Amino acid sequence: MKHLMRYQNQYLLSYAEYGDKTGYPVLVQHGMVASITDYHLFDRLIEAGNHLICIARPGYGESSPYRMSNMAEWGDIVSALIDELKISKFDILGMSSGAPYGYAIGYKLPKKVRNIFIFSGIPALYDQRVLAHWPYPVNKQASFSELKKLAKELFFSGVSQEDLLRDDISDSMMNECFGIAQDLKLRCMDWGFNLSEVQARVYMQHSRSDNLKPVEITTQLLPDCQLDIRESGEHFSEQLLDAFINKTMLGHYESDRG
Repeated sequence: MKHLMRYQNQYLLSYAEYGDKTGYPVLVQHGMVASITDYHLFDRLIEAGNHLICIARPGYGESSPYRMSNMAEWGDIVSALIDELKISKFDILGMSSGAPYGYAIGYKLPKKVRNIFIFSGIPALYDQRVLAHWPYPVNKQASFSELKKLAKELFFSGVSQEDLLRDDISDSMMNECFGIAQDLKLRCMDWGFNLSEVQARVYMQHSRSDNLKPVEITTQLLPDCQLDIRESGEHFSEQLLDAFINKTMLGHYESDRG
């Protein structure tokens, strides 16, 4: 079920809750083209009794197109939501472009975040050593207008009328692709914190063929990170995510109970 929370007296944050509200909470940080209504991606966690909270970043879906100054500010926004939901401890699942936002929450709420699970996460592009191995062009001076135009060209130029009805596409295109533009802008800037300040343990999985070198450097910046390298497979698929949830997340929860 979707909800709206108001922050800073004027902006709306859209989030959805799935599963057992008495179960252990997992905050989902979505990727670059995504919707918080895509709960089928997390069926295993829901069936295992977890309480899923999927949060739409600014500009996505019904979340206001709020201009954040850096990644760290996302931790402040989510902190208000955590207080409203009265959650004392939780884990984070960050996918692809959602990874930096997951780290930001871990940085801001060190006493509440227990584990951070990262699937095919964007590396620490604020770090020059990481950025040096990033294979895609980066323009840190690009304007929001330029980045919105780039987002449309990269992801939606050839989208069919049928696909335009999909929640992940329609939610990502809201506000002229503001959410994607902000992702592209913030991930290459100073995040407002260093990964060395993230105390939670990070469980990360990444494909060997998916720009692995900058990810390996990123793991060295984190105080406590376990990297599982997939020998095959693309950046993202529902099947690969499901396998990660089953093996890494549910496997971890089972060992905790044992």
